[in-house]
Amino acid sequence: MQLQILKLIIWPKVQAFGPQIVHFEKGRVNVITGGSRTGKSAIIPIIDYCLASSECQIPIDTIRDHSAWYGLLLETEHEQWLLARKGPEGRDASDAFYLMRGEVLSIPPTIEAANEKLESIKHLLNALADIPYFRLSAVDDPRPFQERLSFRDLMTLVFQSQEVVANQNILFYKTHAHEHRERLKNWLPYILGAENQEVLIARQRLGVVQAKLSQLRREYQKQQGNSRSWLDGMINHLRLAKRFGLLAETYDIPEESAPEDLIRVATEILATRPERPAPTAQQLDQSAQEMIRLEEEEDKVSDEISRVRKRLDDIHKLKAGLTGYGNAARRRADRLQISQWLDDITKDAQSCPLCGEAQHERSRAEMLKIAAAFQVVETEANRTREIPSSFAREELNLKTQLESALERRTALGNRIDKVLRQDRAAKEQFDRRQNMFYFLGHLKASVDMFRRVATDGDLTEQVRTLENEERDLLKQVDPKGVERRLDAALRVVVQKTLTRLQTLDAEDKYKQIPPQFSVKDLNLRVQSNDGHWHFLAEVGSASNWLSFHIAFICALHEFFNEQPHSCVPSFAVFDQPSQVYFPKTSRVTQPTDLSRYDDEDVQAVIGIFQTLADSVREQGGKWQCIVLDHARDEIYDQIDEVYEVDVWRDGKKLIPPHWYQ
Repeated sequence: MQLQILKLIIWPKVQAFGPQIVHFEKGRVNVITGGSRTGKSAIIPIIDYCLASSECQIPIDTIRDHSAWYGLLLETEHEQWLLARKGPEGRDASDAFYLMRGEVLSIPPTIEAANEKLESIKHLLNALADIPYFRLSAVDDPRPFQERLSFRDLMTLVFQSQEVVANQNILFYKTHAHEHRERLKNWLPYILGAENQEVLIARQRLGVVQAKLSQLRREYQKQQGNSRSWLDGMINHLRLAKRFGLLAETYDIPEESAPEDLIRVATEILATRPERPAPTAQQLDQSAQEMIRLEEEEDKVSDEISRVRKRLDDIHKLKAGLTGYGNAARRRADRLQISQWLDDITKDAQSCPLCGEAQHERSRAEMLKIAAAFQVVETEANRTREIPSSFAREELNLKTQLESALERRTALGNRIDKVLRQDRAAKEQFDRRQNMFYFLGHLKASVDMFRRVATDGDLTEQVRTLENEERDLLKQVDPKGVERRLDAALRVVVQKTLTRLQTLDAEDKYKQIPPQFSVKDLNLRVQSNDGHWHFLAEVGSASNWLSFHIAFICALHEFFNEQPHSCVPSFAVFDQPSQVYFPKTSRVTQPTDLSRYDDEDVQAVIGIFQTLADSVREQGGKWQCIVLDHARDEIYDQIDEVYEVDVWRDGKKLIPPHWYQ
């Protein structure tokens, strides 16, 4: 991703002073050299803050006390961005941003007001980096740190702060925090190009498909496991149907029947509408027939009760709606009841009530129009003041019908109880019929379930379809393919690292074999004399640690710039890389005489700048390097591609002294 820094700007709280502007050049090694306490180490926190960090790590007191806004002039592939952020308020980072975009931008002398907020800037930066809107895995995946990649996550690859640049334990910015480490580890395959957006989409869909497959397979196994018991249950159902007289006495139920035959017989039973079987004279006596008649009459009365209750509910809802509407209309009329008032002031006023002109020819006519409009509202409110009497009449009729139906049902219940008490045979027939109804319900449920089991229903087809989709998605996701591509990418990166080590102050034995990068540990391993691989923490000398940091960051940015698409910004900032050397120089000799460097540390620091310059030059200026260091210009003044941004010495600092003196 082409994103380089053209300028860093600080707007003072005292606007008369004008902004402090630090100029950088694209595609070069930009060096700010200076003494201690001049503001060099504030550059990384300021850049990070302007690029939508959720917290502010800009040093307190002098810098924060006298700075109103911090900003960056950035150059993307197509345009320039002026991205500024208001200074923090106490301990809290500000949510106020100012964004300006265009082909060529100038720096405003002041920023009057914000025009963007933190979340919108994050979205814009995510879009600029073309970061996919997908998690690493399905939403219900319990593994942590699978959320969407953010532009903010990429800052770990562009900053080498003072405490990181020569650290033997961590290789990247902010990866001492567990969350940053885990997110970088999980997303590194995508960042290095081993995964793409199609793989992420396929992985999302794969999670959904596999969850659905698991559910369907459990259902299928449960059905298949119980199919034998369902078969036995269906045979028992048919035997019971024969006892109820729903099957002919001559029908012989075979012990081993085909599922299709059992379903056919059961379907015929249900199709004969046996819920009201007509009893024969041999089956029922007169009392049983009376029970059937009473039960049918009770059903009719129950249906009537249901209808009346529903109509009563409808009446209550209509009344409530009309009452609510009437109240709303009356409240509106009460608030607006000014038609009469308008009419009165029109008659009494000598001048127009609206414009105050005494001789307005049409003032009364216009005021009467307004009063008429308000009169419409008041009339409407009066129309809905009372509920029509037809509602009350209908409600009374329905209540009367309901009471009558309830009385009839109570009477029928009493008659049924009397018949049951008088004739036990009728009670037995009643119980038998009720049991038959229950049986038919169970039979229908068994038929439906058995049909799905016997014919597999749609379940098998759904499983087959999802299994085919799962196979296709697994080919797209291809975890082994991702692993192979990741290994191939890392081999390229560590080989580039070995190339950059040749001009750095690492021990010669580490310049022979490429190091290994562990994604799990986010650290480099080197081979010892006995052939074993060890992490940097097990390697002695800060010069080795620094060399591997410089070489690996250069290698990563070279790799990113060679990819067709990369989401990583094309700049890196190194703070105090010479801290492990503290070189001293002799100014006795001529500037072009390399013998003026009086110790090995000087040569080592020259190697740092030379390595960075070689990397930037060989990439054709596609990435930019910013170095903040104590080293003086005689260290790097003979190296091409190095641009001295500024010298902060002899009172010159990031925050000009006249801002606070």
